Amino acid sequence: MLQGAYCINNPFWWSADDKFFGAGLITRMGIPSPKTVVLPMKAYPEGVVSESLRNLNYPLNWDEIVGYTGLPAILKDAWGGGWKNVYKVTNVDELIRAYDETGTLCMVLQEFIEFDQFVRCICVGQTNIMPIKYDPKHRRYIVEHAHLTPGLGDRITEYAQRINKAMGYDMNSIEFAIRDGVPYAIDFMNPAPDMDINSVTPHYFEWAVKAMADFAIEMAHNPRPQRAEQRWANYVE
Repeated sequence: MLQGAYCINNPFWWSADDKFFGAGLITRMGIPSPKTVVLPMKAYPEGVVSESLRNLNYPLNWDEIVGYTGLPAILKDAWGGGWKNVYKVTNVDELIRAYDETGTLCMVLQEFIEFDQFVRCICVGQTNIMPIKYDPKHRRYIVEHAHLTPGLGDRITEYAQRINKAMGYDMNSIEFAIRDGVPYAIDFMNPAPDMDINSVTPHYFEWAVKAMADFAIEMAHNPRPQRAEQRWANYVE
């Protein structure tokens, strides 16, 4: 990529793929999302000394933390994926017990959106969006094409396109929990999204393969120049 190849996805974005950065970014963009806090690690790697942690106050004010996120809430690894190290907590005691199991992981606590509908979008080429009905409890996609009203579908598509463009993701999956007609972006940084036929169903797998093939062929013939908003110097500035 440094020599000019167009890569799907931009490999540099892996270094920014953490859930707390994502929460800050989505808030800055004005897209509805759960309230999120980052917590100090429960334990630290060898060599970290007390002087390194002098800006932290113990014990943590758990009541103040859950007063912000609300309960129930989701405790999860800031760099995690695949539903690993994810806890749903309903009170402070459950939160502390779960937190005590996390060791050196950097955890975030996030408001749990009591959703009426749940959607996972497969995204290709930043703007080609397929919103799919999703069952997070059983972790399965559902083939049901009329699951969104036109207005809600348009809003979800527009949010997904904005997120992809801001992060430069040419392939991504984005989850929205819909509460009272408002889509909350709850998981939207997946630079290696699941597009396996056994996950997305044969119907959506066929769509994903065609969309990705069309996009790859287009980039081979007409590669995009490195856009100004994707240059790291701009982020530093």
